[in-house]
Amino acid sequence: MKTLVPAVSAALSAALVWGSAAPVHAADAPSPSAAEAEAPRQAYYPNVDWIVCEINRERAARGLPGLRVSDRASEVGRSHAKDMAAMGRLTSVGSDGRDLRSRMSDAGLYSGLISESMAYGYTHDGYFADRATDPDPGNGVYKVLMNRGIVAIGIGYDRRYWDVNLLGAHRKLVTRAPAGCGVKATAARTLPAQEAPASPASWSGPVVARGSR
Repeated sequence: MKTLVPAVSAALSAALVWGSAAPVHAADAPSPSAAEAEAPRQAYYPNVDWIVCEINRERAARGLPGLRVSDRASEVGRSHAKDMAAMGRLTSVGSDGRDLRSRMSDAGLYSGLISESMAYGYTHDGYFADRATDPDPGNGVYKVLMNRGIVAIGIGYDRRYWDVNLLGAHRKLVTRAPAGCGVKATAARTLPAQEAPASPASWSGPVVARGSR
């Protein structure tokens, strides 16, 4: 939509821990184990394009167009994931007080529909993609990823903290097609034994901001 609309925002936040949901604004993540604390600061970083390809495979199965990648939204997500890691909890409000809409607007990302989901505990692309594409009725992240109004995605990560940003269409939105879709990744569907985190992986979100451009 090219016309500006009145600034109206709505927020919804729910924490998902392997299917159970409870309304929250911020969720504490477990403290890292001694082994985690001694590990290299960033031994793993997700292959965003491969994950988006997996999400698009599920969207195609539902008759939905594929998502495009917003590298700018990934940069915003990476910064917020780093902030959450420093704070030790999943929260849509950063240590500087900015919320989802503020972070996006400050980065020049405008849309009538912006959504954010946060996660903790995944250290393998396959596990993350498997959860993101799980159609379980209690999986709120799946529901927002399958929203027809969403056209672009950005994924940020830091020390087990994930920040997934989704955007609706906007004339100024710069995106690209995910690279490598259709190319079979090594052991894409064979999930190795994941390094055991201090506690189960957890999700928080989606947080939705509507109306303001």
